[in-house]
Amino acid sequence: MTDEPLRTGATGSGRSKRRAARRRRLIKWGVVLALLAVLIAAVRPTYRRLKARRANQIAVEADRFAASGNLKEAAGKYRAALQLDPFGYRPLQGAARFAAKTHRPEAADLWEQVNRLPHATVADRQNYAAVLLQNNRVTTAEKIVSELLKSDPDPTTLSLAAAYAHLTGDDQKAIEFARLTMVQAPDDDRARSELAQLLAGSADQRQRAEARNLLWQLASREGSFKKSAVEALARAPDLSTAEEARVLTALHSLPNPMATEALLAADLELKLNPQDGPSIFDGLVTRYSKSALADMVAFADWLNTHKQAERVLALIPPESAVKDATLLQPRLDALADLDRWPEIDQIFARSDLSLDPAVAEAFRARSALARKAPLDADLHWNKAIMLASNSPARLRFIASFAEHSHARPIAQKTYEQLARFPEHAAFAYRGSQRMAGPGADANATRAIAQKVAATSVDDPNAQDQLAYLNLLLGAEIDANLAEAKKRVAQHPTRLSFRVTAALAFLRKHDASSALAQFEGPPIDWSRTPPAWRAVYAAALAVNDDAEAAQQMVATIPLGQLNKQECELIGQAGH
Repeated sequence: MTDEPLRTGATGSGRSKRRAARRRRLIKWGVVLALLAVLIAAVRPTYRRLKARRANQIAVEADRFAASGNLKEAAGKYRAALQLDPFGYRPLQGAARFAAKTHRPEAADLWEQVNRLPHATVADRQNYAAVLLQNNRVTTAEKIVSELLKSDPDPTTLSLAAAYAHLTGDDQKAIEFARLTMVQAPDDDRARSELAQLLAGSADQRQRAEARNLLWQLASREGSFKKSAVEALARAPDLSTAEEARVLTALHSLPNPMATEALLAADLELKLNPQDGPSIFDGLVTRYSKSALADMVAFADWLNTHKQAERVLALIPPESAVKDATLLQPRLDALADLDRWPEIDQIFARSDLSLDPAVAEAFRARSALARKAPLDADLHWNKAIMLASNSPARLRFIASFAEHSHARPIAQKTYEQLARFPEHAAFAYRGSQRMAGPGADANATRAIAQKVAATSVDDPNAQDQLAYLNLLLGAEIDANLAEAKKRVAQHPTRLSFRVTAALAFLRKHDASSALAQFEGPPIDWSRTPPAWRAVYAAALAVNDDAEAAQQMVATIPLGQLNKQECELIGQAGH
């Protein structure tokens, strides 16, 4: 009896001790876990900083590889840097610069990521705009260039603005920006070259003369633009005999001349000394008979343009031609020029012809066209398209080859086949648009324009072409008028946009607004498409200037207008 209370007390004391020990353990682990949490919280930023630092180091290594020309190693290093720090400024900027330099498709996306970072600089935005313009993404580029122009634009920004204006067809504005670039950087050869290129394409003879003066400045000094300036002068249409002789001397003085320069020099020599033609041709045949393949093909094509078919055949013997399609084409051109069709048939009958079957069928079709055998040509064209049906690369070749062979229906058919491949759709639709040509049915042309506009949402030219056709057919007049007015406001000197706006006002029976679209600097109508002249004539007519309207109609080849355009000028019978 006396021991029982003692045992109970001992048991209670043991339990108390166990509970106390458990509490101590819980407190201990709580402290440990709290310390671990603090440690992890402190380590995470440190770890991120270490990763970022290592990523920056790898990006610097990648830069060195890129600078030394080791592109494969550079690409691997940039990938590794981005894996460590996907949103790091230094890895993204280096990768974007590398992608732009090597013309990789991800360049624009990388520069976009760079410009989202707080570290992005004006130079980064300029690089992004440059890549966008190179890829014809003009709508996105416009936003960036516009922002850059707001804050004391430097020569690089002004040059980008000139490139944007030229790309959207506003060459007058492009020349203005190029001149401002020259004002800010009078000793910059790049700025001088860009201005010269814009002026050289002008319809104004005085501006072309200014372009030649700028090119002579570039050609007279050593530098990276000397060669391109001399080549541009050699191609200039307005050279005097003295200038041609001067350009010829400049071409001969270029170090390590390539085939391009040699053939430009030969063109000038033939103009200056036509009596020396045979010796000039023979000397070049000797020079290029053992040259690299690309140079030999360029020379053979040049000979064909100068009607030197016999020399082409001497340069490219049959055994060489059947082994390479690039050599076969100039030889076939030469044989066709000489009407030696049996020899062409013999080439295609050879069992050792090493051409792709689809390419060979395209050549057979071209040969049949030259022999005026359209049924045979169609047979070979269709076989070529069938053989190439699963290969976008072959379809692109056949479409372009048919286009250059003036087989427009075949080219159109091939472009339609190519459009089945999404990544080639934009190329195919633009080809189809070219094949439609002036005077084509407006409904069919609009169907193509809709596809082009859908794949080129950033291209104002594609959107304008669709709007023009919609208005021509009387569709969605109010919406297209609103869009046309916006494009004219953004590009007031772009005549094609003003023509579309004029057509929209004609459809709204607003005669004065239609004619107002043609106000401003004089327009050289002889250099404009017939359809534009038809819209202008219609605007003159509804403004009671019948005489001027008839004078304009007299300049229009009516066969190049479609039905709706003829109706605009009261020529429905054509």
